[in-house]
This record gives sequence, C-alpha cells and structure tokens, in this order.
Amino acid sequence: MRPLVAVRRGAAFDPQFLGRSSLFWPLVRAARALETCADFPNAGDLMGVFEATPPVRFVVAGAARRRREPIDARALYDGRVTLEGVVPTRARCWHDLMNALVWGTFPRSKRSLHARQYRAIAVRLVPGATRLPPIRSPELDALALLDEGGIAVLATDAERVRAALATREPDALRAQVAAGTAVAVIFGHAIYESLALGVAPAVAAAIVLGRDPLEPDPIRDADAGLARSIEDGSILRSPRELTRVDVQQAIPRAER
Repeated sequence: MRPLVAVRRGAAFDPQFLGRSSLFWPLVRAARALETCADFPNAGDLMGVFEATPPVRFVVAGAARRRREPIDARALYDGRVTLEGVVPTRARCWHDLMNALVWGTFPRSKRSLHARQYRAIAVRLVPGATRLPPIRSPELDALALLDEGGIAVLATDAERVRAALATREPDALRAQVAAGTAVAVIFGHAIYESLALGVAPAVAAAIVLGRDPLEPDPIRDADAGLARSIEDGSILRSPRELTRVDVQQAIPRAER
C-alpha cells in the first residue's frame, strides 16, 4: 500500500467507497444519507449523517489563524466544537468526510472527546501566547490517538480480553474476534480515510470496553462506552493505555 500522504490530495470522490472494505460496517447507516452525492458532499449534505437531532453543525473551514495573533482556545477547533457546536470541515477532503461519518455514528463520543480536548488545551495555554506548547501532553496524545486511530473492542469479559491484548501477540485481537468473545468497532476517522484511499493506516490502537448486556447494537454500545471512558478523567491519561493492533484483525467474524 502507498503512504497516505502520497494519495490524500487529489483523490477523487468515489460514492462506492464502502465496498472497499468490510471494516466500514459501522459507518453504513450514516453513509447511506450521502448515496445520492456524485461528488464530495458539502457541509449541508453532511448534516444528513445523523440519526437523531444533530448535536453539531458542519461548517466550511475558514482561513488559518495568523501566526502572530494571540491564541484564544475558544476559537481553536476543539473550542468551536465544544462552545459553538460547529465542526469546521474542509471541502473535498476524505479525512473530514470520514470525520463527519464518525460524528454521525458516534455522536456522544465525539462530543465528549472534543470537550475534553478543549479543556486540556485551554488549561495549558499561557494568556497572550501566540503559539501552543511545543509538546502535547500525554493526555492529549491519548485523545488524539483515539480520535484518529481508535478501535473500541467490546468484550463480555473485558479483563480477559485486555490481558490477551497485553501479551502483544500478533494475532491476539483476531483470535478474540474469531472466538466471538469480542467485537471490534473502528472509531478513528483516519483509519477509515486510509481504508477509503487504499493505504495502510498510520496507527490503530485498541481500547477494551465492557459490553452492555442490555444493548444489542454494538455501535450504540461502543458510543456509550467510549463516551463514559472519555468523560472519566482518570482514563486516557496516556497513549500507553491503548494497545497497538493490526487493523485487519478487526474484520468481523462473519467476513472471515
């Protein structure tokens, strides 16, 4: 597979992108809202990805902030999502299209994630500063890793699955999915972008969540579980809490 940076720009829209991988299954419902789009959906089109009342609005991304201007955390991406309820979205961009589809599929988790990122950025920002701190905190690294490359692994016995993944055995996740003891639900929109463009994801990292026996829908279960984890300030303090995995191991059991 070619590196993502080599194909990201100029890649034409393909309305049949879901057929490129069975790993797209969580996004199918949201993507159906865009079936009539022959070209990249605009910000208005993307509002159709939500199943219920939209928690945010997609808006056209504006010009970048001038470097010498003081930084206002409220005007940064996470601040706008959290405080204004808007998601700045670049036109004709696979990355932002996948982000919108993830918003439509996991709305609670995405809202919680950006709210926590906003707080984590704001608390580190020096008043009047024209630059963000040069190094992200471990917490921000963990949240960014989840946002871009996260996989929610739903397990009936979460501790057992965590222990299996902790061994770092190459096929640990595949074995759990094949045995039916876990369901892997991709959350990270950069993974979906890679699948759409036919390139290897830069990173895929798993977070194991206990499965809710009263929730038969794994997507809703993943959204609720991820949101709880994100909202719990004692979790996701470091990227080391996430286990690196091969994304192909997340292929549903029925597709093997």
